[in-house]
Amino acid sequence: MKIEHILKKYLEPEAKLLLSFVIKKPKEYILAHPEYKISLWQKIKFDYLWKKMQSGIPFAYITGHKEFFNLDFLVNKHTLIPRPDTETLVDNCIDEISNFQFPISNSLLIDIGTGTGCVPISILKRLNKLSSRDPQGRGDPTVGLLHPIRNDTTKITAVATDISKKALKIAKKNAKKHSVKIKFLQGDLLSPVLHAYKLIDLQALIITANLPYLKEEWWKNEPSIQKEPKSSLVSDNKNGLELYEKLLQQITEIKKILDIGYWIFLEIDPRQSSEIFKLIQKYLPKASIEIIKDLSNFDRVVKIKIS
Repeated sequence: MKIEHILKKYLEPEAKLLLSFVIKKPKEYILAHPEYKISLWQKIKFDYLWKKMQSGIPFAYITGHKEFFNLDFLVNKHTLIPRPDTETLVDNCIDEISNFQFPISNSLLIDIGTGTGCVPISILKRLNKLSSRDPQGRGDPTVGLLHPIRNDTTKITAVATDISKKALKIAKKNAKKHSVKIKFLQGDLLSPVLHAYKLIDLQALIITANLPYLKEEWWKNEPSIQKEPKSSLVSDNKNGLELYEKLLQQITEIKKILDIGYWIFLEIDPRQSSEIFKLIQKYLPKASIEIIKDLSNFDRVVKIKIS
C-alpha cells in the first residue's frame, strides 16, 4: 500500500508521525514520497499502534522516545513524559549557573524526582557545551552566544534521586545515551543524598525539582494525562504541594549545618503561585523568591535564592 493511500484514510497529523516511526523514515520523507509502498507487516503494525493511540496511549509511550530541550530521551510507562513547560526550569537554571562567579566544580546539582533524567541531563549537556568554547569564540558555534563562556577545567557534580527504581533505570540509560555523568540514588526527595554525601567544601547547592504537584481532582479532570503514572503527577488533594513542603523542610535542616549559597528551582501549576510563595516564606523567610512564567505566559517555575 502506498503512503498516500494511508494518509487519505487517516487525516490526523499524528498519522504522519506514526507512519514515520513504523517505516523508520523522517516525516519529511513521507511528505516528499507519497508513492512509497509499505509492506504488509508495516501496515499491520501501523493499524495496531494507531488503535493504541486512539485508546489514549500517549505517542511517546508507543515510540519509546520524547524530545526535550532538543535532545532525544527514552521514556516508558514508568516515567512521566517530558514537557516543554519544564524547559523553562532548565533554561533558568543554566542561566544562573553560567553566571556563577566561582568555579562550578565547587557546586553540587541535585535533581529531585528525576524521572527520565531529562532535567539534569539537559543542564549538563548545555553546560558542557558552554565550557567547550574558549574566549576567542572557537568551539561549538551553537552555544556561548547568549550565555557567558565558562572554562572550568572540572565539571559540576550532579546527583539525581527518584523513589521509583523503574524510573531510575530509564534515567541511567538516558545519561549513558547522552554521555553525561550523574549519580543516581533511589529514595525519598533529598534523603538519599544526605545519606550518601558529606556536603562539605561546597560553595553552592543547586536543587531542581519537578515533583508531583497536582491535586487529585485536577488529575481526574484531565483525561490527557491519565495514562501516565499517577504517582508522578498527583501529590495530595489539599493544594498539591505536600511534597514541596516536605522538600522545603529538608532544605531548612540542611541550611542549619551548611552555610553556603542555595539556588532552588521548582516547577508548579500556575494555580499554586500564591500558596507556594507562602510556604517558602514560612520555611525560608530570608530567601529571595521569583515566579517565572513559561512560554504561554503562565506561572511555571519558582526560583529561590539564599545567600
